[in-house]
Parts: sequence; C-alpha cells; structure tokens
Amino acid sequence: MGKPKNVILIVADSLRYDSVYQDGKPGVPYLEQNATQFSNARSSGCWTLPATCSLFTGMLPHQHGATSQSRWLDNNIPSLPDKLKTAGYKPIQVSANIVTTEVFNVSKGFDEVHKTWQFVESRHQWLLRFVLSMNRPRIRKMVLKPKDIVFDRLSEDLRTGIVWAQKTVQDSFAKAKQIIDKNNKENQGVFMFINLMETHYPYHIADTFALMNKTLLGKIHEWQVLYYYLSQTFLKKDKSFITQDDLDLLRTKQQLSWQLIRDNVDNFCREMHQGTDNLVIFCSDHGDNFGEQGWQYHFSNVTDGGNRVPVFWLGHEGQTAEVKTHNVSSRHLHHEILHAAGLDNEGFTLMAESENNLPMLQSFWYDNEGRTMPRYKYNQAAFIDGDKRFVHRAGKWMYAPVSTDGAEPTFEYVESNFNPLEALQLPAERKKYLEQNFKTFSTFSEKIMNKGK
Repeated sequence: MGKPKNVILIVADSLRYDSVYQDGKPGVPYLEQNATQFSNARSSGCWTLPATCSLFTGMLPHQHGATSQSRWLDNNIPSLPDKLKTAGYKPIQVSANIVTTEVFNVSKGFDEVHKTWQFVESRHQWLLRFVLSMNRPRIRKMVLKPKDIVFDRLSEDLRTGIVWAQKTVQDSFAKAKQIIDKNNKENQGVFMFINLMETHYPYHIADTFALMNKTLLGKIHEWQVLYYYLSQTFLKKDKSFITQDDLDLLRTKQQLSWQLIRDNVDNFCREMHQGTDNLVIFCSDHGDNFGEQGWQYHFSNVTDGGNRVPVFWLGHEGQTAEVKTHNVSSRHLHHEILHAAGLDNEGFTLMAESENNLPMLQSFWYDNEGRTMPRYKYNQAAFIDGDKRFVHRAGKWMYAPVSTDGAEPTFEYVESNFNPLEALQLPAERKKYLEQNFKTFSTFSEKIMNKGK
C-alpha cells in the first residue's frame, strides 16, 4: 500500500498499563476492534524527558543523554521528526507538557510547536496560581508580586499550569485535527505528535481540578499528599510522609483520569484512522510509581510496575486487531514508525519477538533542590528476560520475577558474585547486546554520577 498519508503519535503522559486495563480491557471500542495491542511493553525511562526522547530516537537514556542530570537532547542525535521530514512529512507538535518543547530541546526537528496552555483559556486562574505557588519557588515569587499584574502578562511558566488545573484533551485534539485537515488540503503529509496531560499529576478526575475527599479534613490531607508526592519530600528527608493508602488513592485518581479521557481518545483515533491511509499510535511515555520498590511519583524509579505502558498500533494497511504478548521496549515504536514510512528501521521491530526487543529500563538519581539524601544518589539499569527481572543498582545485582497478577514483586539482592549476564543461558546475540549496553551505561553513569553533589 505504500507509506501512510499522515503519522499521528498520541501520548498520554505518565499513564500506567494497569490504569488502562483496569478490568482486563481498556474500554476503547475502536482501538480494541482495530489496533494491535501490546500487553508487555515497557518504557525505557521513568519520566517524560528520557522516555519521550527514547520514543523519538529509539535509544536508551544513556545513549541520547537526556536524563535527570543533563536535561537536554543532543542536537547531533537525529530524532523522529528529523527523519520523517526526509520522507516528506511535516513534523508538528501539539503538547500539553512543557518538557516536550524547546525547554529541554525535545522539540528539535519540529516545524511547528503548538503549546496547549497558549491556545486554551484558563477556567480557574486563582486555582492555577495557588497550585503552582505550592511547589515552585520561582513561580511563588512571581505570584507574590504587586496585585496589578494581570494573568495574561505572567510568564509562560505560570500559564503552563492551565493543563494542571483543567481538562484540555478536546482542545488538543481539535487543534491537531485543524492542522491535519489544513495540510491534507495542501496535499502535505504530517507527522503529528500529541501529548496529553490529564493522566499526569494531579490526575484529572473532572473537567476542572477536583479532589477525591469530600470532608474538609480529607481535602486538607489530600492537598498535603499531593504536595509531598510532587515534591518527593522523602528524597530530602529520608522519611515518607505518604502512606500506602495515600498512594492507592493517587493510583485510583489516575485510573479515573483515564476514564475521563478514554472516549475522547477512542473517538479521535477512529476519526483519524477509519477510512484513511493514516498511521495512528496511542501509547504512554512512561508510568507513574505508586509505591513499588519504595518509589513515589517518577524521576528516580526503575521498575516495570511504573514503566509498563499501553501501546495501540492502528496501521495504515488495515491489519486485523490482535494482542501481542511478547516483551517489547516501547522505544522501538521509533523504528516501527520509520519502517511504515519506508525508512530504515535498523532491524528493530515491535511486531515479532526478536533478540533486539529485550526491554531495558534506566533511571538516574534526581537532585531534589540539592538536598537529596546520599542513600538515593545512584543510577540504575534493568532488563527483562522472559519472566525474570534484573536491576543493577549501586554496583549490585537484584532480582524479581515478572508479575502474573499485576502487582510487581519487590527486587531482592542476589549473591554478591552473581552476574545474570554470565549466569543466564542467554542466546549469544542477546548476551552481546546486554553486555554492550550495560558497559556503555556504566561509562555514562560514572561521568554524571557526581553532578549535583
């Protein structure tokens, strides 16, 4: 059939796999009936920057370098918009997350970047100011300036909070559709990247910001939980201010946030795919962490509990709907998209199980206002082989089985002389692939390990 007319990549930020498949099904009829679904896809990174850069480059975080320390995508690394432009597509971004823009150079290669907070009106300006003033010192100073400062004259940093205070998915989809329709009339193919923030903290459960608790004391406590969760206070205080019950409430909020937008997602995917030659992908960049392995939120965790992500592939050639159960790394969406567009995919594929598809997960310690406790200052890398999970943390290997019921077991240290790269009966190519990546990860990690100390 040839290459797709348009390539549309939709990312629901921070959305976990189990937040989508709450009852075994995602509740998106068109996607279920037409898409290839991946039940064992893992993100390479644990927060938006490394995870999105891995989607855009097909690389692991230590290879593209955009991590918690560097926070910048190298201009010399060609990314998806750069490559698809050579195939005749016009790369355009509609994003509700400032992380995917020029702030961290993630928008490099895009001809247009449309920021949701710039074309959506705020419904609750007072709430927006209050929420942002809670955790961002620079914004807090801005908010406390003289009262004659009007909202529209505040910095863009403050306006980005619109997406934290209200549902904007309809606005993002409307903008994307308008752009695609305009380019279709001009016979110009588009690579459209869309980032949605409803499933990101603070997890929208209504059209505008709302709390789960109904009582005054409950609301006050929920505000505290949201504050401690976002600020990751445990990294600075070496003490958890959030109980597992609190984390379970946050998990429920994300599940509800998916329910809030899933009809919008399904309808937009149907409109963009049905009766067209478009390739449409819906996925998540990474998954938030609600207590697995002792981690909260994201930035510093490496667990497939938080990094297992939904992936739906609506091909332009109209393949039959199916569920792929083999382990895959979602970063190889990069290569699968290139292949669909008639470009070199370097032998990587999501559709069939292969040695190259081995999921690898990485994270790098987060310098929390220069006060991160020493015990949290380590980088870590993990891989999943069949039903086994291994993570290399602070010079030691840990192991846990892959879950069969949704909750991922906690990693436990193995014997000091155990090295899974040597002990496992791995095929030669897989072993070589792992050894090479762990070696280059270690080299990269050593270079940045002391940054921020």
